[in-house]
Amino acid sequence: MDDETPSDPRMVADPHMIAGAALPLARFPVVATRDPDLAREQIGRIFCPHGLILADPGTAARFEARHHSAAFGGLTINFVSYGARVEIDPGCLDRFFLLQIPLAGSALVRNGAHETLADRGRATLLSPALPTRMVWEAGCQKLIVLVPRGLLEEHVVRVLDRVPRPFDFDPAIDLLHPRGAAILSQARLVQHLAESRKWPGSAPDAVERELASAFVTLLVGHMLERGGAVPAQAQRVSVAPAHVRRAEEYIRAHLDSALSLPHLAERAGSSMRSLQDGFRQFRDSTISDFILAQRLDRWRALILAADPEAKVGDLALGVGLNHLGRAAAAYRDRFGEAPSQTLRKRRG
Repeated sequence: MDDETPSDPRMVADPHMIAGAALPLARFPVVATRDPDLAREQIGRIFCPHGLILADPGTAARFEARHHSAAFGGLTINFVSYGARVEIDPGCLDRFFLLQIPLAGSALVRNGAHETLADRGRATLLSPALPTRMVWEAGCQKLIVLVPRGLLEEHVVRVLDRVPRPFDFDPAIDLLHPRGAAILSQARLVQHLAESRKWPGSAPDAVERELASAFVTLLVGHMLERGGAVPAQAQRVSVAPAHVRRAEEYIRAHLDSALSLPHLAERAGSSMRSLQDGFRQFRDSTISDFILAQRLDRWRALILAADPEAKVGDLALGVGLNHLGRAAAAYRDRFGEAPSQTLRKRRG
C-alpha cells in the first residue's frame, strides 16, 4: 500500500480534522474511510483478508475506519478504529500473532474455543492457529501489535527447546496483573518510540530489535502461562531450517499454481527427502497436507472478503483447489461448515 492515504471520494478528506492529531500513530495514516467495503479491502492488505460487516446497518453513518501503522524492530505497531459496531471474521491469522489492546470501548473476541470481553482492563493475544471472530462495539479503538509467527516461535524455542502444537492458550490478558501491566507498558513504549522516529522508513537498529525482543518474550510468558503444561506430544525441535521456511514462503505465494515436490525442493534448495523430513519434523505435517491447509485458509479468506455475487467454485479455482467436491469436504472438516454457508453469512 502507498504511504499516502489514497485519494478517493469515499475517503475522509483530512484525518487530522476529526481529532486525528490526538490519535496514536497519527503521523502514519494508511486507511481513513467511511466506506466499509473499502475499509475491508485496504485493512485486509495490511493484516490479512477478512470479513467486515456493520453489526447494526442503521448506524452506517457512524462508520469511520482509521488505521495507522508503523514498523518497529521487526514488529508492526497499529492503531485501528471503526466508529460503528462491526463484526470481523479473519479466520485463522496463520502468519502472525496479534496483540490487541483496547484504548477505548470494548470488543467480544473469539479465538478458537476461547471467548473474551476485551476492554481497557483486558487485552487479547490471538493465536494464528485458531479461527478468530470479533465484534467491536461502537467507539472501540485498539492499539494492535503484529508479531510475525516465526519471530515468536523462535522465542518459544529459546525458552523450552520445543514448540507446543497447536498454539492453544487463553488469549485474555489481565492488564492489572503484573505480567499484563508489563505487556501494556512495553506496548506503549514501543508505540511512543515508533512515533518519535526521525526517519519512519529507516531500518531497525540494534536497540530497536532488543526492545522488540524483550516485548516478544513477555508475550511468550503469557502464552505459556495461560496454555498450561506443554503437551506431552510436543516434540523437541530447533527453529525450522531455512529450506523449510523457504518452501513455506513459496507455497503461500503460489497457491494458485501446481506445487509439485520436485519443484518445491528446487525452490527450497534441498533434496526432496530432506524437505519431506523437514516438514514432518518441524511442522508435524506432510507437504501435501500443509499445502491443502494453506489453500483452504486462503479460500475462506477470499469468501469472507468476496462480493455478494461471487461463486465459491470460482474462488476455489483461484487458490489451486481444482476438485470442488473434495475441496468442499475438506473445508467442512476444517471449519465446521460448507463454503456456501460461509458465503451466505457474508451476504447476511
